[in-house]
Amino acid sequence: MRDFFNIQYFFRNPALGLLPLFVYSIIVGFTDSWESTGITLILSVLGYFTVRRQSRLIYAISAVTFMIGMILSFIPFFENLYAVNQFVVMEIVFVVILIIIRLSRARIVKRLGKTSNLMLRNYLKESFRIAFQAQYGLCLHLMLVLLFFLFDGRGDTEERGLVIMIFSQMVLLLIIFLEQGRLYILRRKLVEEEWLPVISAQGEVTGRVAKSITRDMKNRFMHPVVRVALIYQGSIYLQKRDPGRLLNPGALDYPFEKYMQFNDEIDETVRRSIAQECGNSALPLRFLLKYTFENEITKRLIFLYVSDIKDESLFNSLMLQDGKLWTEAQIEDNIGNNLFSECFELEFEYLKNTVLLAHRFRDGLK
Repeated sequence: MRDFFNIQYFFRNPALGLLPLFVYSIIVGFTDSWESTGITLILSVLGYFTVRRQSRLIYAISAVTFMIGMILSFIPFFENLYAVNQFVVMEIVFVVILIIIRLSRARIVKRLGKTSNLMLRNYLKESFRIAFQAQYGLCLHLMLVLLFFLFDGRGDTEERGLVIMIFSQMVLLLIIFLEQGRLYILRRKLVEEEWLPVISAQGEVTGRVAKSITRDMKNRFMHPVVRVALIYQGSIYLQKRDPGRLLNPGALDYPFEKYMQFNDEIDETVRRSIAQECGNSALPLRFLLKYTFENEITKRLIFLYVSDIKDESLFNSLMLQDGKLWTEAQIEDNIGNNLFSECFELEFEYLKNTVLLAHRFRDGLK
């Protein structure tokens, strides 16, 4: 819960733009209308210039609301209203501005769409979501206020005003804390998220994207993938791909395949993949091939390594499961029958004419 109220992240909550209205609901009963609207106008302006540009929408709406409130404060009729009535008037102004802004959403988003600032657009969507919640929450409150005045003839104005103020404060605080909870959950997910580098065909890193997002975007981005062919005495070790794999789940393939993480070195990724699968990162490794693979669901720049093991004790020490060694002849008899992964079938011809050819040559000399 400490992270939930972390000051650094708390003030990134765009719903905090509702706080000036919350403060107004408290001080309007203790000061005159000019002072209460002036204080909350200052809070709105300070908030607007303090927070990041992406989170200013609700603060801007609050500032406009209390600018109108300052003008109304010079009208005797408004000045003579009860505190609760003044608050209801300001609440109505706030809701009307929310409605106008939300009706202009398409135009604002279209105008913003000309920029490539994705963060700005995401924060704007978040602010519109808060505006939607505030609009309907406060509209519900205003409807209850109307019913309260129409049908409740009991009690004095002060008691009714207290109930109205408390209910509005509960609505505002609920929106703020719901948004804070949502941001907290998103932040925790981002911490656990895998970030993949976005690369060009030449292998240059041009950005990054969350793995959970890029899976749904199919082959829009290219990511680097490391694969390691495990060869023992001229045979290739193959096992079924995990059912959760994006590409060819359940097909036979090498046990070692891993997306490179953002800011990772390729050798680090290779060693991590091997250690994760068999618990031994000290296998002999040699870079073999780099190529681009693309189909309708994924786009990858593949770095193929080979681990050619000759020592029986080293191979037996590997904690490999649910796989077996396949000879060159066995693979050729089954290739093209949808038994192997697409990448493996592409790579097999290269392996056959390099590593496996060298094995045949050595065996012939013996």
